[in-house]
Order: sequence, then structure tokens, then C-alpha cells
Amino acid sequence: MQVKGFAKKILLWYKNHGRKNLPWQRNKTLYRVWISEVMLQQTSVSTVVPYFERFVIRFPDIKALSMSSLDDILYLWTGLGYYLRARNLYKSAQVIVSEHDGIFPTRLEEVLALPGIGRSTAGAILSLTLGKSLPILDANVKRILTRYFSISGWPGLPGIEKKLWSISTAITPFSNTGEYNQAMMDLGALICTKFNPRCLACPIYRGCNSHINSSWMEYPEKKPRVIRPSQKIWFLLIQKGEKIWMQKRPLHGIWSGLFCFPQYESELELRLSIKQYVLSDCQSYQMDLIRHTFSHLCLDIIPVVVKVSSISETNHYGVGLWYNLLHPPVVGLAAPIARLLNILRYSTYMI
Repeated sequence: MQVKGFAKKILLWYKNHGRKNLPWQRNKTLYRVWISEVMLQQTSVSTVVPYFERFVIRFPDIKALSMSSLDDILYLWTGLGYYLRARNLYKSAQVIVSEHDGIFPTRLEEVLALPGIGRSTAGAILSLTLGKSLPILDANVKRILTRYFSISGWPGLPGIEKKLWSISTAITPFSNTGEYNQAMMDLGALICTKFNPRCLACPIYRGCNSHINSSWMEYPEKKPRVIRPSQKIWFLLIQKGEKIWMQKRPLHGIWSGLFCFPQYESELELRLSIKQYVLSDCQSYQMDLIRHTFSHLCLDIIPVVVKVSSISETNHYGVGLWYNLLHPPVVGLAAPIARLLNILRYSTYMI
């Protein structure tokens, strides 16, 4: 590999142009960097910043996080997506308290043993906070390396990923590793972007094969296309004034542990449920269909609103809670649920 001066150029660029004032870079601790790195998995910095700031105010340390409830955590995570990350944070906090006396571990193997933490996240936490000489391989680094070395193949393939880890390990400097890793993440986010990279502003463009051959758009190769199946479901929104009936999802499947409207696989099931709840004579209407896309599935959601009077309060709709549109409770919500609640809140109260 012709990478003479690679790390030196990256570090010099970082000194002059890198990001040094992100919220988790101020008052830097293992806890704060851990939270930020988990939030940044598959999520941009601009999206993460407000979530991070709210999260660490509510949960300033590992003890506070471990003593909270999963509902509290999911509430603050609402809209950030990939909720397994939040559940893993909660599990990890409890492991750290029970097995490490509430102190975030500093040995790589101990960090890797925590739920939801892989090799790149562990390397980022320990290098950014403690300066440990550990390589990383997040999406930004993968993009830089595949372009610089013209590495063909989807980076998610085991063989390609192994090759990229080998390169990342070889070029990561033994000293100033934290600054170097942050620089690589910043370079990918700000310069070597997915679309329209600013090649002439890149400190290593002279040795980059993709720049020399004008082939940056070919790297990294895209994941082989998989046609996502679609599924149609129905939501029943039982509305009583400013309150909406909601149920907690089981701890498996999509939206596990989050609060949701009663869900049905067919319109017939929904209509039978309305009859069971003695809601047939109540005012009802169907909202516009919304589509929610997962990595493996396209979900078409048909919401049906049934408005009940206060005398219906004695009716039993199962185990759940009345969600107050004007004074929302502290519960976790999936993005399409929050979207529907906002539509109802605005259409009813214009707020």
C-alpha cells in the first residue's frame, strides 16, 4: 500500500478543519462518548445532537440510566429510530452497574461484551476518550478506504469487510489515534461525502485512486438490491376528547416495547374489534394511508379513528393507557405513531 504520510495528512487536516465542539466532545467522558457513538450508528450528527443533549440531561451518568425505566429511555428516543439501540443501552447500563461497579469498562474485550457494541463502536469509544490505539470502520471510513484503494465489492460482505479492517488497522497511527479516528469520521462526513465529494479539499486526494480515475461514484459498491415485501395493516385509534387509547407492544417483533394503537392484519379484524368494543354506533372515519419503510419491509398503514363519548370511559379496551394529546405521557413511540398523533393534535387543536 502506498500510504506514506497518510495519517500525518489526515491529522493536519483535522487540526485545521475537523469538528472539535460537538456536545460529546465537551466535558468528554466514556459515558458521553458511548451514548453519542450508539446514537450515531446509521444516523447523522445533525439529527443526533438534540437527542443527545436531551438524553444526557435526563440521564447524566450510568447509574441514572440503569435506574430509569425502559419507557423513559424509549420516550427520549422517539423519532431517532433503530430502537434496539435504546434497549441495548438500557441493558448495557445494568451490566455495567452489576459487573463493573457502575464504571464504564476500559478493556476492549469488556466493552465488546456489552449489548449492541461492535468492534468499530468499541474502538471509537476507547480511542476518542482514552487515546487507545484501536482502528475503527464506520460507514465514513469504509467510504474513504474503498475510494482511496479502489476496493470493489459491497463492504458488508465478510471478505470485503475483513480486507477493510486489515487496511484500517495498518494505517491507523499508534499515537494520536483518537484525533485520527475523529478526523476520518469528519473527513467522510464533510468532504468524502456519499454524493458530490469535495475532492480538491481532501488532504489525501493526490494518492486517491478514485480521484485519479474520476471513479468516486463507483465506491463503495451498493448493497445488492433486495426487493422488500409490502404488508398492509390497520390501526384503530379510539379517541375520547384529547385522549387516544394505546397499547404497549410485546418485547419482540417490530416496535417492541413501544406504545402503539391496536393493530390488525385485516379490515375485517378491525371491524370485528369495533363491534366487540361496542363502538359500532360511534362516529368514525378513515385517515389517509401512510407508508413506513423498514430495511426489510414496506408497511402500509390504514388508520381508522373512532370517536367515543365520555360515557364510554368505562368500556374495557384491554391493557394500555389513554394518551393525552395535550399533555403527552412519558412513553416511547415509533415514528409513524408519533406522526399520526401529531396529525390528530393539529387537526383537533391547531397546535
